[in-house]
Amino acid sequence: MKRKLILAIAMLTLIAFISVGCGGKTNETSGGDGGGNGKVEKTLIVRTFGDPMSFNPDVTADDYAYTIVQNIFNRLVKLDASKQVIPDLATDWEVSDDGLTITFHLRDDARWHDGEKVTSEDVKYTFDTIKDTPSYFLSSRLQIVDSIEAPDDYTVVFKLTQPDVSFIADIGWYACFILPEHIFNNGQAWEDNPASKEPIGSGPFKFVEHKQGEYITLEANPDYHEGAPKLDKIIFSIIPDDATAVQALINGEIDVLDSVPAANVDELLANDNIRMVLNEYPSPMRIIFNMDDEVIKDVNLRRAIATAINREEISEKVFKGIQKPEYNMYPSLIEWVTNSEDTAPKFNIEEARRILEEAGYTQDSEGYYVRGITIDVFEDGNYPDAAKLMAATLAEAGIELIVQVHEFNAWSEKVANQRDFMLELQGGFMGPDPAALYKRLGTGQGSNYGNYSNAKFDELCLKAVATGDQEERAKLYKEAQAILAEELPYIPIVAYCAYDANNVKVINLPIDGTGKWGWSEYTFTDFVE
Repeated sequence: MKRKLILAIAMLTLIAFISVGCGGKTNETSGGDGGGNGKVEKTLIVRTFGDPMSFNPDVTADDYAYTIVQNIFNRLVKLDASKQVIPDLATDWEVSDDGLTITFHLRDDARWHDGEKVTSEDVKYTFDTIKDTPSYFLSSRLQIVDSIEAPDDYTVVFKLTQPDVSFIADIGWYACFILPEHIFNNGQAWEDNPASKEPIGSGPFKFVEHKQGEYITLEANPDYHEGAPKLDKIIFSIIPDDATAVQALINGEIDVLDSVPAANVDELLANDNIRMVLNEYPSPMRIIFNMDDEVIKDVNLRRAIATAINREEISEKVFKGIQKPEYNMYPSLIEWVTNSEDTAPKFNIEEARRILEEAGYTQDSEGYYVRGITIDVFEDGNYPDAAKLMAATLAEAGIELIVQVHEFNAWSEKVANQRDFMLELQGGFMGPDPAALYKRLGTGQGSNYGNYSNAKFDELCLKAVATGDQEERAKLYKEAQAILAEELPYIPIVAYCAYDANNVKVINLPIDGTGKWGWSEYTFTDFVE
């Protein structure tokens, strides 16, 4: 009896695998009489790391949800594969001569998935609510908005308290998706609204199902204002383990794998069934220091830690040299504004020890100057491996670093929400404009996890964002970077660069859409034989 049960379970598992796991394959759907009607269903299977925290895209910056919600919702503007601004719900916009008024003109053919029209009132409601709710990710950024007006159904006017040339780019990035007022404006907090679990957007795909730990399924929106998608479905397959994800791509069980692990690059480059495209982002791996921690407040300790990290070793051993060492305090990829003179210190164990001794630190019986320093790391992207190499060289300098690894959502809760850490290791986009420096390190900003505060740094960043003169902006931002290099509230480690991989039968992927479609948008993706 037991053997029969095991065999039955094995057969059911095999059937489920064949039904759901065949990436890049199509199925003929059945007609009402049970026979095939000739329609081919196209299902794209995309690897994702983990479960979204929410399907409300504006409450928090959730990397696990980001690719998914970009296909359910729209923004006023969006970023393309090159991370530049292109239209979305707004067809065009203009900025007043004094820089204080931005007027967006909306397309008039967009509809919510329930059939209601998308209007300027939805836009006003969305941004007003975010601004008035301090816990929402974009709230602090929206404090420069004095008022939002909707003079007609398809015009939205933002009145700013100060000129800000980066504002338009920022509302094409995180946590700025337009939500349906008729669904969300019911007296509930957005987090408590059922639509935050079963979202209703205006995007190219509709939400179908989320099975915890397994997958999220979307289906095509046939009434999408840019035309019905070529695909019938997208399945975001949750595969936390990189090795498992790579094998799934090789086996044809998934079609798209972003950020190929460095260890698998050569193998996949040699596979004729797989296309590989190198993708660079201004998103360096970096250590953030908690400036409220009594131990970490000492700049001498921060400098010693920075000096005892071997970026070249991390680049070669963890990323096979694909992700290069980064010393600049703003990504060196953005050449016009990065400061290559005032940088984080180079690796030197003896120099790190000298810094500590001159600052009055003394060794204990085991040779440590400082013990009990912790670093919180999420489990993806080889971050734990990088942190372990840091811990090894820091130990040589007499600094004990304890690596604490978390599942991403647990890391986000501890670090981003509770701010409960000494050091934390993160990535994250530092674009689409160098104003991101202020968003991540400016006093009181939502992404300033370490609570760094420097009045001169703030002043330089605010001056830079108020001028459209690129040469002047570069000068001001380079001065701001010099302050960061002196005070070291964070340490850049390696630049972000990775291969994106896909089945060769898939065309018009997000990475192919510079100037045409959004960063993670699958509206125009298709299969070719």
